[in-house]
Amino acid sequence: MFQGFYNLTSEMLSQTRNLNVISNNMANVATPGFKKDDFQAVTFREELMARYRGSADNSPALLGELAMIRTADETVTDYTRGAIRETDSPLDFALEDAGFFCIQSGNGTVYTRNGSFSLDEEGYLILPTIGRVLGENGPIQLPTDAVTADRQGNIYSSDGQQLYGTLRIVDFQDYGNTLVKTTGGVFSSGEEGTPAAAAVHWRAAEDSNVNPLNEMTAMMSGQRSLQSAAQVLKMYDHLMDKTVTQLGPV
Repeated sequence: MFQGFYNLTSEMLSQTRNLNVISNNMANVATPGFKKDDFQAVTFREELMARYRGSADNSPALLGELAMIRTADETVTDYTRGAIRETDSPLDFALEDAGFFCIQSGNGTVYTRNGSFSLDEEGYLILPTIGRVLGENGPIQLPTDAVTADRQGNIYSSDGQQLYGTLRIVDFQDYGNTLVKTTGGVFSSGEEGTPAAAAVHWRAAEDSNVNPLNEMTAMMSGQRSLQSAAQVLKMYDHLMDKTVTQLGPV
């Protein structure tokens, strides 16, 4: 009977973490360049089960192994590219190929697919709440938002006569072992990345790769699993109470 407490409690904890991941995905459906996360769970331990025929039995019959607890393993990021959507902003950029924009944050350089930039009070191109956008020669400063850009990431004056800067775009060989998602949906890395010749789509933004219908379905499934585990756990508690009060010593 006590085994059920381990099974049900571990399921409730796992589904709670799963729902947290799904909720974060849902909250970023409209965030440009956001990459969804998937919750992965594994069995914590396997117990060897055996059958005994009595206290003097020295040759138990093996029944096999049974997983007692399901627990969190890791959260895996899906780096699939989102759809590219045309915008009216001259400070919006989207990458048509693999690669990341480089942003100068308070914690060093971070990387993102979110190219919905704006200008700060000093005229620097920024990713709001994160930091300044890096070019090939440092942060890019613009005198105005009336600019034009080409597919190589070069940003010019509106007449195309003056070059203000070139977007720094890098890529990594192994996203899973190199990139770590941080606050704001951007990624940090212990490596600098290698320059990438990704085609830049000006006046466009990459949509989040979160599918709202899939996430809603996963959320409903997780909630039902959590509720079912909680209800059965109450039944176990009720049975334990009856065992103590009705079958215990008089």
